[in-house]
Parts: sequence; structure tokens; C-alpha cells
Amino acid sequence: MADHLTANGEEIKVYNLQCIDLSNPDIHESAALLRKACMESGIFYVINHGISQEFMDETFAQFKRFFDLPMEEKMKLVWNKNLRGYRPPIQAIIDDKTKQKDFGEAFHIGVEVSEDDPNTHDFFYGPNVWPPADRLPGWREAMEKYHQEATNLAKKIGRVIAVALNLNEDFFDQPELIGSANANYTNMFHYGVHGADLLKDVVGAPPHCDLNLITLLATDDIWGLQICREKNAESQIWEAITPVKGAYIVNVGDMLEMLTNGIFRSILHRVVFNQERYSTGTFICPNHDYIIKCLPTCTSEENPPKYPTIRTGQYIYNRFNQLSSSTVGKKA
Repeated sequence: MADHLTANGEEIKVYNLQCIDLSNPDIHESAALLRKACMESGIFYVINHGISQEFMDETFAQFKRFFDLPMEEKMKLVWNKNLRGYRPPIQAIIDDKTKQKDFGEAFHIGVEVSEDDPNTHDFFYGPNVWPPADRLPGWREAMEKYHQEATNLAKKIGRVIAVALNLNEDFFDQPELIGSANANYTNMFHYGVHGADLLKDVVGAPPHCDLNLITLLATDDIWGLQICREKNAESQIWEAITPVKGAYIVNVGDMLEMLTNGIFRSILHRVVFNQERYSTGTFICPNHDYIIKCLPTCTSEENPPKYPTIRTGQYIYNRFNQLSSSTVGKKA
């Protein structure tokens, strides 16, 4: 693996992630490696996770089928009030000094919810938006299958996390945590859209920390993800994360940082690109009524809770209301 990559004429250091082998029969050994990674950076690879490369290749081919549609067709599926559906390229200036723009398009899905579900009033929860079946036959079924496979993988990772935190192995299997898919969502991303100058690096996603528990990221073989391990530092140092064939990149989100009282660190990250690129992230959240508070194994008299207690649904709503503010990378 290369130690450096070139971005916009500058060398970017590569950060080599810890690799967690989910086929290892010794879960305590895996948990120790995961704990070290989550304390040092909040990001790691998982391998031997049970999702085949053949399935992933087909899934990425399905992503491309949608993004290859004419823009007028995609705009008919623009995301609804619950942020399900197509997100067109924003093309907003995100850096006044460099005039960099936030480029990229995405499609957002979650567990299918009927219109008469009693919880459809919850923010970021509700019916999906799907392309017509006669226009993209089998696309909805392929996306729902992928979302379910990624959610199942999150449960496996959750068991290693639980052991790493000195909890019962099945702690995160609770229905209100990873055990239920109701609050989880999957986003498909396409970078390299019309209007982006691919002769120089363009920001596909501005610097941010994910708001959820963990994120499962799968990419094609084009690098673009960068992390900043010291998110509150005045001078930010960015390091590249390279794709590893067959591996998922998993990162800690702010909710897990809050639950662990800051022992596990959510990671500040961004996406840059200078060629066309596809990726997908599955964002694992507790159900909306779950109360986010410090885990009992992560506090003591000498280390009292650092974060306020808050309901998950309220926290999600607050974070999305802050997107236009300058709070990216700060503690919630």
C-alpha cells in the first residue's frame, strides 16, 4: 500500500487502518484491536464479513444504472420531507478561500414504511421514493437486499464493539439499538457529476462527523476519503484512506462517542475526487425513542458523563438543523 497519494498537486499521507477479521473465532482478540482503533482514530476496516465480492459488484452496477438516468428523470424522484429519494448535486461554495464546491449526487433509502405508519411524523423516517419498476426493473429489490445485508453486517460489528466496551456480547442486538433496522438508512453516492472540474480535486462531501452510531462504507477502487484525526485542532491535517478490495471501512459516529463518554472517537472526514467515483454508506442509528446516555462501563466517579442525555430523534433533528452552521467537527 502506498504511503502517499497526490491530491491537487500536493502529497497526501495515507493513514493505514487497523483491520478487523470478523471470521476470527477469538472475539476478545478482535475486540481489543477494535478498541485500540476506536480510541486512536475512530475508523477501521472489517474483512471476511460474509458479503461476497460478486454481490458487491452487482450492487455497484445497480447504483450506476440509476445515476446514468437523465437528470430530468432523476429529478422526478427528488428527496421528500423525510430525506428519502434523490439528492441532486448541491454545487454550493463550501470554502470561501478556495471557492471549492460541494459536488456529488446521492440516493437515500431506509427500511420501507407505509404511509399510515404511526411514526411517519418522525424526522428522517417515512416511505421511500423509488424509480418506476418499468424504468429500472429489479432496482428496488436490489437496493432493499443491499440495505438488509449491510444492516446484518452492522449487527456482527456491534457484537465486537460490545465486547470491546466490556458489555454483554448481545448488548447492541437490543431492538432499540442495532437490533432493529427502523432507523438505519443507506445512501448511494456518485462523484464526478456535470459541472465538476476533474482536472483538479473537488470536494464531494465537506468535512463532517457522522451523527449516528457507526457507518459502513463500501467504495469502488477509486480513493477519495480523507480523515482528520484531531478534529478540534486549529490546523487540520488530512490523511487518505485507501480502498481495500473486499473490505468495508467502518467509522465511529457522534452517537457512539457520546455513549462511550468520549472513549471511542467519532472521526472528522471529507471526500475529494478528481475522477468519477461511486460509494455507499449505511448509517446505523438507534430508534428515535432511544435515550442516548453514557454507558455504565464508560463512566466512574473520576470520569463522570461528559455529554447531555438526549432522545435519538431529537438529536437527529437538531443535527440536521445545524448543517448550515459552523459546528462541523465539534462535540455535540
